[in-house]
Amino acid sequence: MTLPYLTRRLFMALGLMTLAACDLPAPGSAVAPSGPVQIAMLVPLGSGDQGREALSQSLVNAARMAQTDLQGVELVLKVYPTGGEGADPVNVAQTALDEGADVILGPLFSPTTAQVAPIAAAAGRQVLSLSNNPSVAGGNVFILGNTFDNTARRIVGFSSARGQTQLGLVHPQGIEGQQAATAVQAAAQTFGAQVVFTGAYPLSVQGIVDTAPDIARGLRGAGATTVVLTDGPTGGLTFMTETLRGSGVRAGAVQFAGLQRWDVSAQAMAQPSLEGGWFAGPDRTLAAQFSNRYQVAYGTAPHPLAGLAYDGVAAIGALAAEAKAEGSADPFSTARLTQPSGFAGVMGIFRLRTDGLNDRALAVFEVQDGAAVQIEAAPRSFAAGGA
Repeated sequence: MTLPYLTRRLFMALGLMTLAACDLPAPGSAVAPSGPVQIAMLVPLGSGDQGREALSQSLVNAARMAQTDLQGVELVLKVYPTGGEGADPVNVAQTALDEGADVILGPLFSPTTAQVAPIAAAAGRQVLSLSNNPSVAGGNVFILGNTFDNTARRIVGFSSARGQTQLGLVHPQGIEGQQAATAVQAAAQTFGAQVVFTGAYPLSVQGIVDTAPDIARGLRGAGATTVVLTDGPTGGLTFMTETLRGSGVRAGAVQFAGLQRWDVSAQAMAQPSLEGGWFAGPDRTLAAQFSNRYQVAYGTAPHPLAGLAYDGVAAIGALAAEAKAEGSADPFSTARLTQPSGFAGVMGIFRLRTDGLNDRALAVFEVQDGAAVQIEAAPRSFAAGGA
């Protein structure tokens, strides 16, 4: 497919592109394409929590990188802290809108997103939230964070392509665990796999001790060939996998696979029970390119979520440039935001959906000698299986 000239320029400038969008009417207030686009970035700065402050600053830095990289469109990026003492996200969002925000990037957390959404909707503005929580998606809210649906499709599709279609599903009790389990069930239907056993456990040491033997017996009895574990390294992942292996779920017979990134914890990766396991994540080549550029610019490595902010700003800029080239007064209509070809972000291709969720193309990694080795690259187009 031949890309429009302006789109090719954006792609070469920042590694992010949009393909031809439909000119369909959609709700939302028009943004004049001849003037600068004002982005209100809502992040939890000012909380006093060291980790949250570092994460927020990394998001801001990445957004500034994208703003600098853009050509052919003028963006005004203003940061609005939502984490300070007495900060009310509703008032913060209203201030941003009163000051002329054309689109909101953020917030990061789903409760804050839920508070901001109706204020933005009343002003006819779209919200590109950095959250990954499906419960806040929809209407004028589009989430940029990677979802369980994406990782489940990638892992279940990868396993099924290798003939391992008898799936075991192991997840912690609670809302998040159930969301992940639902994603695996849906992915199994998509790829012709079958969930032959499901085991849920209380997220505590004693809960795992009490339930793991029964879960192990259920997995063995059902003949599961791949066990999808939805828990992460900061939860009960490694304790559960060690206990399952010790209860007879043998490494040679049963493949472990995860819905969360395991490589965020070196301690988890060193656990023998995860050796040979699979998980999904951003394509390593693309992620390394972004990380290296960020490190040169700011002298430190980016937070793993920083690429979401870059992608958000770059998508906004690409849509604004496209609208300007076409003489359209509405760069952020739902039709433009959700064009099927999507965007090529710094962490891989992604697209926004009409339900407010997203599709992201992911790579597959295998734990080898305690390190994450990419064994299959992320698709470079949705036609190639990125959905």
